[in-house]
Amino acid sequence: MSLLLERMSYSSKDGFYDVVIIGGGILGVTISYWLAQLYDCSVALIEKETEVAKHASTRNTGLLHRPFYLNPEKKRVFSRAAQKSYFLWKDLATKYNLPWSPIGTLEVALDDQQVQTVNQYKEWAIKNGVEEDEVEVLDSKQVQKLEPQVRCAGAIFSKTDTSVNYGEFTNFVFEMARKNGVKFLGGSQVQGIKETGENVGIRLRGIDGRSKEISGKFLINAAGGGSVDIAHELGLAKEYTDLHFRGEYWIVDEPFASKITRNIYSVARYKEFPFLDPHFVIRTNGRRQIGPNATLVSGPGAYKGLSETRFQLVSKIFERPIGPKLKLFTNGMFLSLIWHEWHSSISKKAMSDRVKAFIPSIDVSYLNERGLAGVRSSLIDKNGFVPEAILISGKQSMHILNYNSPGATGAPAFSAYVISKIMQEGSFERLKKKPISSEDQLWKFDDASDL
Repeated sequence: MSLLLERMSYSSKDGFYDVVIIGGGILGVTISYWLAQLYDCSVALIEKETEVAKHASTRNTGLLHRPFYLNPEKKRVFSRAAQKSYFLWKDLATKYNLPWSPIGTLEVALDDQQVQTVNQYKEWAIKNGVEEDEVEVLDSKQVQKLEPQVRCAGAIFSKTDTSVNYGEFTNFVFEMARKNGVKFLGGSQVQGIKETGENVGIRLRGIDGRSKEISGKFLINAAGGGSVDIAHELGLAKEYTDLHFRGEYWIVDEPFASKITRNIYSVARYKEFPFLDPHFVIRTNGRRQIGPNATLVSGPGAYKGLSETRFQLVSKIFERPIGPKLKLFTNGMFLSLIWHEWHSSISKKAMSDRVKAFIPSIDVSYLNERGLAGVRSSLIDKNGFVPEAILISGKQSMHILNYNSPGATGAPAFSAYVISKIMQEGSFERLKKKPISSEDQLWKFDDASDL
């Protein structure tokens, strides 16, 4: 890559923009929407696929989480973004008739220690702004009355957790952004980035194999699983690297599937690692599925097998910094969990056995088709897995790293928060603000960005 960068002229002959956004997922799209609403400026949205929302923004559980399980002090920004964005998404779905199914979620405790956890969740929910009547702590008998197939020591019932289609949400907001002037550079793979004077130059390769160069005054890196690599290209975030974990699901067949009418989650046992205990999830189309596991793979697009390409696997193993990975891969607990996650990837019986811990009547015979897999990219440093999203400012750029669950839930407010941070740093002072009437606003920026 370095030789390529040396050869790049960045003449801007193919296009110049005030702001360039890399990443056509739910975060990049909502950022582009806010920019197009607030400023009279040129905005380019770069996406390697020919459409938006083709990866994590669609390949997820499709659940809009209320922030009952987020520590309001340690995860303040995420919890506030989730709380504010619930109402933003609800307004959008109601006004434009998008899928919205308030099924609710039971997060179950399997022992007395986890019962203490769900009691803590109730306190967190109230501190995060959730109304008291929206969450309820239940004992085992109350849970069984609501969901006869579920067995547990207790649970928290988040009544307004909602099943949605984030792919549809993203595409709707994208069309609003495009109507406001955002230019979509789809089918464009980033090949290199370099700061040149007062601009940022970007080399792109199209799906036809041809290269072109664009440049912009400011770059926003919202590339999800590729965001760390892009930050590294500009000499930033060198202390961080990432690991990628594929979450896999099995579709639950009838007649058993419809016996459960709410989303069922279980309290995570290993919170220092990104290994999610399995869920029973109901999609907006009514389809039920169980999962995910967290299978270690080489990259954000490895939806099958270990790697998209052999080179990618080798590159991931030896990329720098190596220290954080070596520390993890000499951790016996981590290695043991990696093996168990792989086992549940290979064996659907292993997956069903994990779910039997709280739905004992589920049987492997009900699992005959795999669901849609997704990949979560987790940031690591010398201390292990980084728990929060991180914003890193460059000379002419902002980089959003480790933006994970409940990322889709909180995207409208978090993206507004990102824009407000860039504003505070003075990087948008030269841009001309638009006069905005209430009729022009899908959402109100000042309310959304106040996290």
